[in-house]
Amino acid sequence: MGIEQEFDSALISLSGGTVQGRRYLLGVSGGIDSMCMAELFLRSALHPRFAVAHVNFSLRGSESDGDMDSVVEWGRANGIQVYTRVFDTKAYSACRSVSTQMAARELRYGFFEELMKSEGFDYLSIAHNLNDSIETVFLNLVRGTGLRGLAGIPVCNGRIIRPLMEVPRADIEEYVRANGISYRDDRTNFESHYARNRVRNIIFPEFQKINPSFLNTVRRDSEYFREASDIIDGVYEGVCARVCNCGEDGVLTVDTRALLQEGHCCYWLNRILREYGFNSGQISDIGRCMTSGQSGRIFRTGTHELVYGTERMRVYPLRQEEDTRFVIDGPGVYNFKGTRFRIDFFPRPAGFSPVSDGSVLYFSADGLKMPLLCRGWMPADRFRPFGMQKGSKKLSDFFTDLKLDRVQKLSQPILLDDAGRIVCLPGLRIDDRFRIKAPTTVVAGASIISNS
Repeated sequence: MGIEQEFDSALISLSGGTVQGRRYLLGVSGGIDSMCMAELFLRSALHPRFAVAHVNFSLRGSESDGDMDSVVEWGRANGIQVYTRVFDTKAYSACRSVSTQMAARELRYGFFEELMKSEGFDYLSIAHNLNDSIETVFLNLVRGTGLRGLAGIPVCNGRIIRPLMEVPRADIEEYVRANGISYRDDRTNFESHYARNRVRNIIFPEFQKINPSFLNTVRRDSEYFREASDIIDGVYEGVCARVCNCGEDGVLTVDTRALLQEGHCCYWLNRILREYGFNSGQISDIGRCMTSGQSGRIFRTGTHELVYGTERMRVYPLRQEEDTRFVIDGPGVYNFKGTRFRIDFFPRPAGFSPVSDGSVLYFSADGLKMPLLCRGWMPADRFRPFGMQKGSKKLSDFFTDLKLDRVQKLSQPILLDDAGRIVCLPGLRIDDRFRIKAPTTVVAGASIISNS
């Protein structure tokens, strides 16, 4: 089966059996993989409806601009809509205290998600291929992510699809050469500063010498790992139901004796406690307490404290700092537990659109009575995230959806009006009840400056 037929077959499977009526957004960097994917969409016998999104991270100067220009030109030549966005990735990285790679990922997928919602796309198509997935397997193996990490990159994750996932990079390169498809080389891909590049440029060629078919060999094993992980996850849920109990106060109680009777208790203990930040050394020590019958030892992470007992062990959330709250009586820069943020108020300019790249959140200040109250989150807090038409959501569930850790939750400022309603979570989301509407005359903007 040729790559075009393989691609069409994968696209049908990932689209629920048909591409008719579906709209696809393609993440295209201009590199060989994404340009191959774009051409396959263009030439597909299925005639899918699609558009292209490109992010300029401003990390390589004129080279980054050249990548964007090439994608835009490809779209113009083929009559395909191309959406572009330029970010100051280094500034975002510094502001969020994350690596440049993580910052680029957050910005990229944030832009894609925004387009998916605003333009009504059904699927986001990413050009990851078989090599990318196997590289991820080896990186996860070295980092110690467990069995799930050995399954590689999922071919489908919600509305994100990867129709080239089963295609080796060599086949992509051959198809591109045979069809004269132009693409841009990112010179950093040929350098070995990053871990993934070292695996790609140094390690894989050696494996290729040992086993020329090692990609397919590891791919088959990854499928087995994925199935095994699904099976173990099902067993783990049963183990947790029998030995664990989490109270409303957030305290986890583990029945020590019941856990010992389960068998493979060290593995289950690792699965249970990893979620609370305990490392492998601590978990080994706790396991030795279980076999020796030693009681009363205390183990701590940055967020939790475990007190070991021969009958039960309890994991307590660390006591929160003293409540911090203050009033916001006008524009300025404020500091909440190390998170510095800025609030501005201004008359709504003619033609003003509240579309934001995420660095500033705009909300309506009409009817807001000053001062606003700034405080930390409380267990009973609820709000209506922007885009939610009615009802409300627990703030703790919202934080969980964003995968915020406990420290991030505790340092997140929350702005409330005089009625106690949440107005805005600077850096994250506004409450939909305060969104900017046609009659809005006064606009407020909230932005994170830095996190300590």
